[in-house]
Amino acid sequence: METNLINFGESRQTMSSLEIAKLTGKDHAHIMRDIRNMEPAWEKISQSKFGLASYTDAQGKSRPCYELIKRECLYVATKFNDEARARLVIRWEELEKANIGTSKSMTAVQMFALQAQINLENENRLNVLEKKVENMEAEREENGRLLLEAQVSTNVVPTMTLRKNIIALVNEYSAATNTPQKDVRHSVYKDLYYKYDKSINSYTKLFSRESKLDVAERKGLLQPIFDIISDMILRWRESQK
Repeated sequence: METNLINFGESRQTMSSLEIAKLTGKDHAHIMRDIRNMEPAWEKISQSKFGLASYTDAQGKSRPCYELIKRECLYVATKFNDEARARLVIRWEELEKANIGTSKSMTAVQMFALQAQINLENENRLNVLEKKVENMEAEREENGRLLLEAQVSTNVVPTMTLRKNIIALVNEYSAATNTPQKDVRHSVYKDLYYKYDKSINSYTKLFSRESKLDVAERKGLLQPIFDIISDMILRWRESQK
């Protein structure tokens, strides 16, 4: 099968996996495998799949192949060595120059159709992104509502209840502010050091799996920790007004 760039007037410029295999000196089956393995990450970022096509082999059987646009080819080329990547870049440049004359001969209707297709693809991608943003915003608002309703107190409570309240407030603050829990805990222990002159890291662990909260409980520091996370939530509430 002769592989070349598709005419501008028909669609977008593409290169087949067969030609990629020929340029890189690799088996076509290996190129197909590499492309399949790299497609999930590409689809996640670009919101589009690689183009599938077919060709007739020497036995007259129909076989699958890929038709990739330039940026997809360059992405796949990150799997290749320097020499193979250089061949691919040079080949694209040759084929693009060869198609300059063809692109100039496009009719107004063809140009309009091509632009309409590009606009449609961009609009579809934008719609997907907007939907994701809407879902994230709705989730953030719901988490914020839960944090506004969370029960906080500066009163001393039994140790186990105090510990559970600390864990719950850290989780709710993390969800409402989109802050990783480890970063919330780091802020709490940082305030514990600067405001209460107590460093969790200065205490020796009794056993390897003893957590910082375990150490704080053992050293009677749960109340100031509870006060700190409560203060963080109260200040966040004020910022939402």
